[in-house]
Amino acid sequence: MNKGLLLGLALCTAYTANAQKRLQLDVNIKGLPQGDTVFLWGPLTSTIDTGYVKNDHFSINADMSEGGSTYILQVGTNGKQEQGTFLYLEAGKVNITGNGPFFENATYTGSPFVADWVDIKKNVLSKETGAAEIEALQAKLENAARLGDEDAQVQIRTEMNKLMQPASEAALDWVKKHPNAGASSFLINAMLSQTLSKNDIKDLLTSLGPDAKNTFTIKKMMTQFFGGSAMANLINKPAPAITVNDTDGKPVSLADFKGKYVLLDFWASWCKPCREAIPALSATYNKYKDKGFTILSVSLDDKKDKWMQAIAEEKMPWAQGSDLKGGGSPVAAKYGVAAIPAAFLISPDGNIIEIGAVGERLEKKLSEVLK
Repeated sequence: MNKGLLLGLALCTAYTANAQKRLQLDVNIKGLPQGDTVFLWGPLTSTIDTGYVKNDHFSINADMSEGGSTYILQVGTNGKQEQGTFLYLEAGKVNITGNGPFFENATYTGSPFVADWVDIKKNVLSKETGAAEIEALQAKLENAARLGDEDAQVQIRTEMNKLMQPASEAALDWVKKHPNAGASSFLINAMLSQTLSKNDIKDLLTSLGPDAKNTFTIKKMMTQFFGGSAMANLINKPAPAITVNDTDGKPVSLADFKGKYVLLDFWASWCKPCREAIPALSATYNKYKDKGFTILSVSLDDKKDKWMQAIAEEKMPWAQGSDLKGGGSPVAAKYGVAAIPAAFLISPDGNIIEIGAVGERLEKKLSEVLK
């Protein structure tokens, strides 16, 4: 198993509420060690389910109500590589059979997503070569990042991309042909997130179908890249109407800016990434404010003095509003915001034309629409 394939995603805040769905995993492989403990570990979900080998068989019934994700299935505890395998799983049935040793040459059958996983193993993962070299480079990259050596990081990433290119191209092709497959989430997170630019990943995420977007993995990635998993469903649709009070307690709404391109920016005084992004946002505002562009920043603060202090410190000259309800803001809920910063670019006719519109992505879009 290549640990470099698994990407951990850090989130500021997340909210989930899905109906209970389960996975039924049945494994029959000759020669499995009698009585050994079996672990089904979700590196992204941070869950562990267990089973026990009896007569070459074990089964695991696991909660999948949060959606599909990547898992590691490990038999025994002595850490031998051939005793484990990674795979994509979601609610449904999976049957694994074989003659051993362990998962080598095993046959996978069951729900439709299992056929997708088998196809990925055959036509995408088979193109990955130099796994040991990639893992070694990953360790070097982590060390270079700790030391702050940016030149070394660029060189190491270049070497990694050369080794990963054949499999990466196959992964991108597979995702584009299967935009609604849950298993696409594995390829995007484990492979493409390491080789594509952030903007390319954002475009890929927004192009996915509803089944793929509902996987645990993609919801986490959507929150990381955009600020919320539900937000992708708003693209190219009318922006939900909102009204908040400004710093003087007077109501301000999106309707006040009709006829302009408006960046609806969710932030908070306590959010470090939000505040780090403000200088670039200020530069963009000053560049386009006389060309039909403005900003409405909605704070998720719950204390007015902290909110006011941050506005003054950051010298934010555009419209500000807040309901001062913190993470329980109904305005944020209307837009599916689960983490901040989160930003929506709204057209003069009131439609959301870009999500995650910050930095270069915002500049690029504005340069296209405000020529």
